[in-house]
Amino acid sequence: MLKLNYFVPAIALTLSLASCGGSETEKKEVATIETTEGTDGSSDDDYVLPPPISIANAFKAAGLAYKANKTNPVENADNYSVKIDQLINLGVYSTDMAYCAINSKTQEARDYLAAIQKMGSKVGLESVFSDKELITKFDKGLGDTEALTDVIYEIQDKSDEYMENNDLKYLGAIQFSGAWIEGLYLAIDNTNDKTNVGKSLVEQMSLLKNIIKGFKSHPAQEDARLKAVIKMYEGILSTYEGLASVKKVSKNINIETPQLTEAEYQALAKEVKMVRSNIVKPGK
Repeated sequence: MLKLNYFVPAIALTLSLASCGGSETEKKEVATIETTEGTDGSSDDDYVLPPPISIANAFKAAGLAYKANKTNPVENADNYSVKIDQLINLGVYSTDMAYCAINSKTQEARDYLAAIQKMGSKVGLESVFSDKELITKFDKGLGDTEALTDVIYEIQDKSDEYMENNDLKYLGAIQFSGAWIEGLYLAIDNTNDKTNVGKSLVEQMSLLKNIIKGFKSHPAQEDARLKAVIKMYEGILSTYEGLASVKKVSKNINIETPQLTEAEYQALAKEVKMVRSNIVKPGK
């Protein structure tokens, strides 16, 4: 059995690609990705969607500056009619909410919570995201990182429980893919330290492989939009695996980290931006 678990605070890995320092506690806030393979040839992918607050904590640890107009506009929430787009952008908006919250953009964070509620309702998670008590707690927690953390963990627990009870855990992989790509997009051009960013960007590729596996566990694999999204994420992986620095250490990839050149970094960054641009644009 192939089991893929994204443990809290796994989503911190998304923004650890831009971490250039910080305390020992901050440096330890990384992802744990557990892969276990059985011998019976069967497969069962198990995904635990990490909480968006871990992204916020990673932004804080990385010291990234807030850049206006980089997030996906909340107005787009009304334009997603295809379920795959709704799920992916639910993840995108989760990252955007955390990005705003950690940078004290209180109203913007609240606006993204509203967008998340709207998107959650569209994908059948209304019971999770419309909990008035949680929303009240969120509002009170703005400006208090610890309180906000507790609320988002609670929301995540309810989301995981709902998907588990309704045999919908494969949806978590799609939602996570949106949070992942948005984290990379927001971080790529947010630092001048390309060396450290490049090293951490390389570390993302094993997670990308798991995301692609998650896509392919979806029962509607022949869905046109899903097939297009899978192709785009595979394009990022293909670009990465085709880099000379990666090919050079391919046989020792588990013990040696490829050192990307500036040109290679830009090629990978270009692919990430292209994919992100496509998924936030409503599909038809």
